[in-house]
Amino acid sequence: MELKNKHLEKYLNFAVKLVKNSNDITLKYYQKKLKHKVKDNNSPVTMADLNCEKFMSFKIKTRYPEHSILGEEGGESGSGSEFKWIIDPVDGTKNFMRKYPYWGTMLALEYMGEIILGVISMPALKDFVYAAKGMGCYYNDKKAKVSKIKLLKDSYLIHGGIDYISTESYKDNFLNLSRACYYSRGFGDCHGHAFIIKGKAEIMVDPHVSPWDVAPVKICVEESGGMFTDLSGKKSIYSGNALVTNGKVHEAALKMLNMNLESRDITRTE
Repeated sequence: MELKNKHLEKYLNFAVKLVKNSNDITLKYYQKKLKHKVKDNNSPVTMADLNCEKFMSFKIKTRYPEHSILGEEGGESGSGSEFKWIIDPVDGTKNFMRKYPYWGTMLALEYMGEIILGVISMPALKDFVYAAKGMGCYYNDKKAKVSKIKLLKDSYLIHGGIDYISTESYKDNFLNLSRACYYSRGFGDCHGHAFIIKGKAEIMVDPHVSPWDVAPVKICVEESGGMFTDLSGKKSIYSGNALVTNGKVHEAALKMLNMNLESRDITRTE
């Protein structure tokens, strides 16, 4: 099937409306004191995660019953379709549980192995981001553009959990990269990636991710002029880590992170 712009616009409009409607669910739970369970991977899950994904999956299956779905909580359903919807109902559940506003709902559509649209909603911050292939990226309805900074020494570096980085083979290289940049701070999950998308930082090192954590980030940063790879330079959302930049400092950051390392050392195989 050849994907035409009119089809892509239809899918994007559906995705934007779906995620906006899902905000009613997550914000309702955000106001409450929540209990949580611990999943097999030791990450927490709340009723907000479960009910938001259940709602989104139901709407997708109703509208596009032939499409596959990959959700953080429900796993993968359907097979053989060229289309796969990827859902993260609450990206940043630990923040959500403590009433930090730095969390979001993520939705992306993969077509024949390529992410073609993505939506990132951070309703507690009133931030909404969406993009589709060849159509640009919009941040609160304004065209998003990455920064024009070209040198590491002028760059702001954002990073995910330092506890993950400290166990990796590239931990010393990461510290060297941090020292080479003008400024560095830890802002995890979609909130951290948003800084790159809207041009407020140049580099995001995310050491531990699943596909649903970064699927919409990839298309959003690419459509805002930046670059997405894993930490070995592959343009994949399935490697277990991610490097997101404004594109202009990507190669320099990638080179520093991989210095004196075998390529297999930096990509997760789990």
